[in-house]
Amino acid sequence: VIFNYKEKNLLINKEIRCKDDVYTHLYTLIVKPDNTYVVKIDNEKVESGELEKDWDFLPPKKMKDPEAKKPEDWDDNAKIEDPDDKKPEDWDQPEYIPDPDAVKPED
Repeated sequence: VIFNYKEKNLLINKEIRCKDDVYTHLYTLIVKPDNTYVVKIDNEKVESGELEKDWDFLPPKKMKDPEAKKPEDWDDNAKIEDPDDKKPEDWDQPEYIPDPDAVKPED
């Protein structure tokens, strides 16, 4: 069974044997809304399972590198103060802070 996902052909990770004789056979794939599937040959169930477990749709999860460490001078603060930072000369500092809970009356 092969799915085409994001321009790639993905083979099933299980072994499903085709019937190898002189007769014609009916192969059926049923994909259900709960991300499960059933493979039937001549209306007999030969395989079933979950799509995510039996195909590699998603890339493998990354493992953390045990050797990776933070540098000693790493700063965990969300913001870092800049001592050389100055406000421009034309900076306008409002006299009052607006009240975020204030409601403007209707006219």
